[in-house]
Amino acid sequence: MTARDDDRRFWGVGEVLRLALPAAAGMINSTIMQFVDGWMVANLIGHHALSAQFVSAILSFVPASLVTGIVTVVNTFVSQNLGARRLKRCGQYGWHGFYLAILFGALILPLAGPAEQLFQALSRLIVWGGGQPTAPDELARQAVYFRYMIIGIPLMLMTRALGQFFFGIHRPWIVFVVTTLSVGVNVAANYVLITGWWVFPAWGLKGAAVGTVIGFGFAFLLMFARFLWPDIGRRFHTRRAWRLRPRLCRDILRVGWPAGVHFCLDILAWSVLNSVLVAYFGQVHKAACAAATRYLHISFMPAIGVGIAATALVGRYIGAARPEIARRRAHAAVLLAVAYMGLCGLAFVLFARPMIEQFVTVHGGDDLSAAQRAALHAEIVRIGAIVLLCAAVYQAFDAVGIVFFGALRGAGDTLWPMVVTFVLGWTIIVGGGLAFIRWAPQLGSIGPWLAATAYVMVMGPIMAWRFESGAWRKIDLLGRPPAHPAAARVASEAGGAAPGDQASTD
Repeated sequence: MTARDDDRRFWGVGEVLRLALPAAAGMINSTIMQFVDGWMVANLIGHHALSAQFVSAILSFVPASLVTGIVTVVNTFVSQNLGARRLKRCGQYGWHGFYLAILFGALILPLAGPAEQLFQALSRLIVWGGGQPTAPDELARQAVYFRYMIIGIPLMLMTRALGQFFFGIHRPWIVFVVTTLSVGVNVAANYVLITGWWVFPAWGLKGAAVGTVIGFGFAFLLMFARFLWPDIGRRFHTRRAWRLRPRLCRDILRVGWPAGVHFCLDILAWSVLNSVLVAYFGQVHKAACAAATRYLHISFMPAIGVGIAATALVGRYIGAARPEIARRRAHAAVLLAVAYMGLCGLAFVLFARPMIEQFVTVHGGDDLSAAQRAALHAEIVRIGAIVLLCAAVYQAFDAVGIVFFGALRGAGDTLWPMVVTFVLGWTIIVGGGLAFIRWAPQLGSIGPWLAATAYVMVMGPIMAWRFESGAWRKIDLLGRPPAHPAAARVASEAGGAAPGDQASTD
């Protein structure tokens, strides 16, 4: 079916689905890995370990998010060159995203050393603000998990860079298969290393961290092998196009640094929400929000997969000189994401309490009576259920923002979203959260979550307005004269792969 037929019969939804389903499924696999990690930690170790794992994981991802955002534009360059039938250049951008992942991953590794000092400083900041101090054993757990996550970051970044190459050449099923297999390895490693089996000791939370790193390593090996596989190597020259070309690195950094800063600022704002504003109210609030966030990943990670598909499709049709089809594909992707996240929001409303209860196992020890453990359990469930209700309110807005940002990235429009994220994230999430703590402390951690809800509900419409303004049409990443209209039409009707697609220009 051609792009034109798809537009006439299904408004472009069919083509979006063909790319978005495996991309979203790949994101679900990543979410499943996090979900199972959290469930195993909560039920095999207890709620204290769950909160330590959650805070450490999100803080460790802050530096990684900067690089993750940068390498996402590998998808942009690869998809636009695919649309322009520059197949060798696709392989070259894949390699250069990989090189940047290695470089930045190596720069992040030293953060593993001062892990204890980092969490001690964070605890002092909370106490200085009038919050509850973090217990020494909790600080130790946080530091251990953080250290291993930092060690695994280079593996994760290299895998992400290669995954963006496969999304860009419209082979999302490769990413899905790799992530599926790595989830299985991660779960098996977790079970063995958390509880102990055969010659392996029971490492508890440390075992969960090591299991995650093993999963990262397995995914990287599979992804890199597929990148060099003969069929990919012949078509996209991945076995020959490995030579370093500084200009291609500069291209990725020029477009990617705003995307990286955007992603980092967003993650950092949410990290402050959970590790400072929520932690201000103590262990119970941290455990409740950690449980709720596991379900939020299930809602927004597949939408990020749809956003990745929007990046690849918008990029490809821009490369094929068909911006109107690029615009329609972005709209179809938004409809899919809103439908999915809307269903998630409905589930949060209907099943909030039983969902939270799956993550609440209170191991109180000898210092808590049965009645105290029951009361603690009930309070965690109550708070977590309210957080899920807050999330239910903003699901559709989040879907709009995620997908339109992916579409803007496909066109190379990354600077404007970065500025908006900085202004809104730090005024609404952080500033609004602090205001709730100062003037409505009786709300507890729900106050900061109300601020976060407002942020998402503002961000979504702003991203939609930016895309609909058409400013992205003026961006030219390929540095070429506009395609002849007749040739562009042929390429569009063939789905962006015109006759002569086997050709490659350097």
